[in-house]
Amino acid sequence: MRTKEAELKDNFNQTMIAILAHDLRQPFATLVMTADMIKHTNKALSEGEIHLLFEDLRNTASKSMDLLNGLLYWAKSASKDFVIKTEPLLLHDLIHEANALYLYDQLNKHIILYNIVPESQVICAHKEMIQFINRNILSNATKYSPEGGIIGVTCSEDENWITVAFTDQGNGMSASQIQELFHLNNSDPATSGLLKGAGMAMSICHDMITQMNGRIWAESTIGEGTTFYYALPKTPGTATTIPVS
Repeated sequence: MRTKEAELKDNFNQTMIAILAHDLRQPFATLVMTADMIKHTNKALSEGEIHLLFEDLRNTASKSMDLLNGLLYWAKSASKDFVIKTEPLLLHDLIHEANALYLYDQLNKHIILYNIVPESQVICAHKEMIQFINRNILSNATKYSPEGGIIGVTCSEDENWITVAFTDQGNGMSASQIQELFHLNNSDPATSGLLKGAGMAMSICHDMITQMNGRIWAESTIGEGTTFYYALPKTPGTATTIPVS
């Protein structure tokens, strides 16, 4: 009989292969295609066209590097010797830093981000992990927002928890789609259009936030948009009752 440890290892390997096969291969294919287009074009490109092409290349490479860094931290976290070290971080600055990767796409789609998190708001988290989560949520919000859409980031707190909310004006998702998004191993990545569109990274976000004693979830209405939430304990290392959406 297969052990629980063996099943977890298989799930980890399958998820890693799925991400490498789709989420990383696609941007590298874009880089190669763009380079080939520049190499074989018979038209002299203007300075503005060259600038746009290189901006696209830089943007694609930056996103791929970010995903790769996240995968490396996730792989490290699977080790028995890995210890999650949290630290006090300014949430407003984290959101601003994470969104820098998507400013180019937001500008092209005339999307406005409202970071309404107080500048003094502090959370306790592992910085690389929480930034991987922030960037993935902002990436999906930017990708699925309509032209001229608005993305809002807010936070709230109670005695034990700080909850962060990311709201977009996209097409929304059904309850089954949301469940599939956070539980990759319950679905077939080869046939799931949602997972191909949003990427497999949200299941890694779920794993990372769980390792920090937190929780991630989403609420959505078809045709109206989606709000992604995550909650982290105010005191590092605690795992009391997690707020229910």
